[in-house]
Amino acid sequence: MVVTKETITIRKATVANAAVLAELGARTIRQTYGADFSSEDIDRHVEENFSATHLNAELSNPEILYLLAIVKQQPCGYAKLRPTSPPSAITGTRPIELVRLYVDLPWIGQGIGAKLMQTALELARNNGFGTCWLRVLENNAPAIAFYRRWGFVEVGSELYPAGEVSVTVLLMARCSA
Repeated sequence: MVVTKETITIRKATVANAAVLAELGARTIRQTYGADFSSEDIDRHVEENFSATHLNAELSNPEILYLLAIVKQQPCGYAKLRPTSPPSAITGTRPIELVRLYVDLPWIGQGIGAKLMQTALELARNNGFGTCWLRVLENNAPAIAFYRRWGFVEVGSELYPAGEVSVTVLLMARCSA
């Protein structure tokens, strides 16, 4: 199937989408990190972050925003934004964290990540957030390149707990203006 900007729908996810997000989230986390982390650590992360209870709570919280990407009624990606108290390296005004932006493996390279990012940045700007920031594994070159194309710049790094170990993540930020 040919995917165009017109065939990609991005909409706010609701509690009714919790099961879809749980399945999509678990799958994309495993696709992205399966080679970097133990299956036990990934399973724990999925259980903590994509359980029905956790997702229902987040989707009911008006401060947390999940975006769901759909092509021909098939969920293929998602993003999560939330206002946070950022690390000190994030110095912009009214920060919002892009916590997740994932596209299911068969859909990568078809513009879905770009449309998710565009929508996330527009929502951040339209809701008065002056800075959008994120964490990305320092060795995830494709993701870093994608974020740079969207105007994110590296502003620091930190150790981030990942199961039994800590990993170095880059902190990247961009002005929403």
